[in-house]
This record gives sequence, C-alpha cells and structure tokens, in this order.
Amino acid sequence: MALPLQSQPHRVVIIGGGFGGLAAARHLNRRGIQVTLLDKRNFHLFQPLLYQVATGELSPANIASPLRAILRHQRNTQVLCGEVTEIDLEQKQVRIREGESYAYDSLIIATGATHSYFGNDQWEPHAPGLKTIEDATLIRKRLLSAFEEAERSSDPKVQRQYLTFVIVGAGPTGVEMAGALSEVAHHTLKHDFRTIDPETARIVLVEAGASPLGVYNARLQDRARQALSRLRVEFMGQSRVTEVDAEGVDVHTPAGPLRIEAKTVLWSAGVAASPL
Repeated sequence: MALPLQSQPHRVVIIGGGFGGLAAARHLNRRGIQVTLLDKRNFHLFQPLLYQVATGELSPANIASPLRAILRHQRNTQVLCGEVTEIDLEQKQVRIREGESYAYDSLIIATGATHSYFGNDQWEPHAPGLKTIEDATLIRKRLLSAFEEAERSSDPKVQRQYLTFVIVGAGPTGVEMAGALSEVAHHTLKHDFRTIDPETARIVLVEAGASPLGVYNARLQDRARQALSRLRVEFMGQSRVTEVDAEGVDVHTPAGPLRIEAKTVLWSAGVAASPL
C-alpha cells in the first residue's frame, strides 16, 4: 500500500479476526499505519479443527486463541470486540451494535463465510452447519444425545433412527466429520452402552457430485473414497437432498427418490458470504 507523506497515521479498519483479517493485520505492521481490528468475538478460531470439537475429540479452548495475544507485539494494532451493523461509505465510518463508530481511510472486510442452504433456510434447524464454536458444541450435544436416546428406547425402529447419521456435502468438512463420527461410534463409545451397540451406527455421506472431495484431483478423491469405505461410511454420490425435517431427509438418487430416516442430519454442502 503506497502511502502519502502525512503527519497523521493512515487509519485501517479490519472487520473480522479470521485467517484473512489476521493476515491483513500482520501485513500492516509498519510505521505510518494505525490498525483497528473489529470482531464480534475476541478470539481467533482455527476452523479446520471444528469437526474435532463437534465429535468431542477437542475442547473449544484447543482451537480458539485470543486475538490480543496473537497481535500483542504489534504496537500499531488495536483489537476491539463489537458487532458491525453499518458501514457509512461516504463518511468512511464503521458502526457497531454497541454504539461506537470508527473512522477509516482504508477498510478491509474479512468476515469469512457461513453455510448456505441454497434457498432452503427452513432446513437449518434440522441440519446445522459447522462454522462456529457454537455450531460445534450444538452438534456435539446432538450426536451424544442421539446415542443416549437410542439407549433409552426399547423400539428397534426408533433406535435405528437415532443411530443413523446423515451428513450432506462431501467436501473437506463433510468427509472429516463423517470419518470422525465413525471413530466415535465404532471405537470411542464401543463399550459404553448396554442396550445398543454403537458399532451398528449408520453414517451416510450424501453428495451431489460423483466423488468425495470433488474439487480436488482424482488421486485425492480415490483416497477419500477408500478411507470412507474403511471407516464404514456409506458414500452416496450423485444424490441431491430435496427435503430435510426432524425425522430425516429425502434424497433424489440415480436410482430414484429415497427416504433416509435419521434424527441427526448435519450440513456441509455449501457456503455463502457472511452478512455483516
């Protein structure tokens, strides 16, 4: 960034403390620049490991680092916790819900992405996505509760419904989640129950494309498919979800419509830009 000679520092406001926001803040660690980093949370989240929080392998604290600790050695950077509600482009002001405004000369928006239901937002209560700590803890609660509900029931049909887990979307998050869930069911909880056998849990990974990790090269796709098979995950390719409700999902497969009865459905099929 070429800066004119001036007595006042060039004010940069960064919205978002994720990978992009942190990278920008670190790049701007230089004289003549004043950086304000705004985020509604005061920690940086290492999203690639969220699935391990969701399956109980890690605690939230293991993947969350205080933003101020990360940037403590940058004298030109201030971290502020607040939710941005408005950007005034004419006045070059950022306003947060708490009431304060922050002036800028340059603005960087790095708010990341959220999950997208492709116009079917009514599915979200039944099929949560995995983008935040709150998402991960909610999913962990649902997963563990499913085994508990199955243990308490004496109806084999109800048990089967609770022990069926559907993950929609076979990108990195979906594949990792399916594999981790398989490890939980077939190993971690293997000897914990008396009425049910967690090893009988059915894990179904539904993908609209033909292969898991479809955006990667063929070698990685093949390795993912082999790993899923080894972990006893059912991969259902070229299949599109048409309905999600509290009792399961409807899927359009190459063989025709299919209903999967499942109390736990997780969503990793799409992303959209996060709203401010």
